[in-house]
This record gives sequence, C-alpha cells and structure tokens, in this order.
Amino acid sequence: MTNASGASNLKAWHTSIALYFFVFGLAPAALIVRLPLIRELVNVTTAELGIILLCGSFGAILSVTQAGRLIAKFGTRASIVFGSTLVLVGLVGEAIAIVNHSAPGYALLAFIAGLGMGIADVGINVDGAAIETASGKTVLPKMHAAFSIGTFIGAGIGTLASRLDIDILAQMTAVAGATVLLPLFTTKYLSATNGKDDFAASSSSEKVKEPKVAVWRSRTVIYLSIAILGLTLAEGASNDWLTIALVDDFDQTATMAGIGYAILLGAMTLTRFFGGNLADKFGRVLTLQACAFTGVAGMLLIILSGNVYVAFVGAAMWGCGVALGFPLLLSAAGEGENAARKVAFVASSGYMAFLVGPPLLGFLGQAWGLTNMFYVIAAFILIAAFFARGAAEPKA
Repeated sequence: MTNASGASNLKAWHTSIALYFFVFGLAPAALIVRLPLIRELVNVTTAELGIILLCGSFGAILSVTQAGRLIAKFGTRASIVFGSTLVLVGLVGEAIAIVNHSAPGYALLAFIAGLGMGIADVGINVDGAAIETASGKTVLPKMHAAFSIGTFIGAGIGTLASRLDIDILAQMTAVAGATVLLPLFTTKYLSATNGKDDFAASSSSEKVKEPKVAVWRSRTVIYLSIAILGLTLAEGASNDWLTIALVDDFDQTATMAGIGYAILLGAMTLTRFFGGNLADKFGRVLTLQACAFTGVAGMLLIILSGNVYVAFVGAAMWGCGVALGFPLLLSAAGEGENAARKVAFVASSGYMAFLVGPPLLGFLGQAWGLTNMFYVIAAFILIAAFFARGAAEPKA
C-alpha cells in the first residue's frame, strides 16, 4: 500500500478524509428523517418504500464488491471523487423525483447514490488505513466518529427542515452543496497513488493475479470478514429493533424509546472517538474483544432486566460493544499489500450483514419476541470476538 508520500501534507490528507466521513453521514441522514413525508409525496405504502430503500442498499453492496478493483487500477483519489459525484447526483436526483411524485425515479436515483457511496466509502477507508500507517496512530475510529457526528447533525437538519416546512428539494440542494464543494477544496490533498495495485505495473500476468488469490484464500481476511459480519449485524440490529423492543416488550412510549436509541448512538460516538487510543495502548484484538463482551453484557441487561432504566444502561453497553468493529477491522484489512482489495472484501461482508441481516432477524423477532431474538445477536457478537484475532497487529 502506498504511504503518505502520495499526499502533499499528511495532516491535510487526514483532515480531508475525516470531512468526507462527516459529509457522508450528514447528507443521507437529512433525507432519511423525512421518510414519512417522502412516503406521502411518492404515494407508496410502507412496504413499497422499503423496496425503494433496498435499491439504495443494493447499489452500495454492488459497488463495494467492485470497489477494490477500481481502486487498484485508478487509486483512491479518483474513486473518492467519482463516488462523491455519484452521491451528489443521486441525492439531488432523489429529491427531484420525490417532489415530482415519481417512485420509479426515486428508486433509480437511490440506486445511483448507493453506488457512489459504496465506491467512495471503500476509498476513504483505504486512505484512512494508509494515514494510520504513515502516522503510526490508530485514526479510523475517530474518522468513523466523524461519520456518527455527521449523522446526528444531518438528522437535526432534516428535523428542523420538517418543522419549518422547508421543501425537500431546497433542503437537499443546500445539503448536497457540502458534497460538491468538498472534492473541489480537498482533491489536491488526497494521495494520487494510494491504493493502486503494486502488481499492476508488472508485465507478468501471473504476478498480477497473485494478490487476488491471496485475498480470497487468506485466513486473516476470512477472520476479519467473519468478525465484521457479526459486529455490523449487531450494529444494524440496534438501529432497526432497539426502539421497537422498548415499545413492545417494555411498554414504553415512542419518546422513551427514542431516548434509549439516542443513548446507544451517543455511546457509539464516544467509543469511536476514544477507541483509537485504546487500540494503540492495548492492541486491536484485546480492544475489540473487551468491547464485544461489554456489548453482550449490555444485551443481557436488556433481555433479563425488565426495567427500562436498566435497559438504557444495556443500550449504552450495546453501543460500546459494536462501535469499533467496522473501523478497527477495516484498519487491519488495510495493512500490507493489496490493501484496496482486502478492504473491499471485508467491507462487503460488513455491508451485507448491516443491510440484509437485521431485516431477516425480524422474522425471528416475530416468532420468538424481540428481546428473545436478542440472544441470537449476542451469539453473533461472541463469534465476532473469537474471529477478532485476525485483527492482530503485524509483528515487527
């Protein structure tokens, strides 16, 4: 993997990538919080709206699986700028389709935005891993914390726009401005060569193919993929099912459920902000395993307590348990040669678990009850704790 020499300034490179994480959390969240109005404008049922949202998820999964090849050929800078452009086109296009009451148009543009997000997301994570190598510090967790902060602010913008009855197209045009301005001001600070396949310059076709085989057959990559699957499934399930469990199984109001979810998100953000320091001090494996066991303990509090305030504590522990899975495991995947392909492979496992796993868990929740279904999520976290051994730092 190319180091920081490809960037004009390491600090500026670092800041630029952190800003990309922030904006990629900001813009989609500002649109998501207005889904009730969007459902009315495009005149679809809740189930049909879910299908439209799945179009965006499918676009992201598709592009993540191919992002490694694109980055290996063109580098992260080209992939980030291209992906950001697709996100911009997709978000503004979605808003145009929505105000024109076009459900098919909304689905198509959601797919395009998803394609761009997947390509750019792998790119910024590969750059984050390279910045870690160049600086000797674990920085990806703080970058993911920037994403969480962006999500909070984006949700606030969308909520304020809803309260002020601001048109969705006007809202998204303003928010998307940050997406289009960012590449204009940061491109010169991004590495032009990072992520390019070190084997690409070789005239030997056998050498070109070698890293692809290594990615698929590497035990370390397989361990990382299984670990990220378990932790991101648990993270996605917290988004989908915590509030509903608090309402259905704890007999709480939607407001109290929202407080519980806010506690979980706050715990995730704080853990990501300080998690890099913990990983530097204790190592990635021990940090991931300690967080995982904390998350399992928190889920048991929710399952067994029957008390909403104890469940709030459990929600905070759940957030701590899953917060570092994505950044630390991708950080490990980004080390060594062929980083882009490894990050893309591991990230695709995480995306699949995050987007597809939680809806499937809903069938178990319907059959067993949501809090009983949480035992399955806890089991996935324990499996992830075992396979987190793949994130061990390389020996000197």
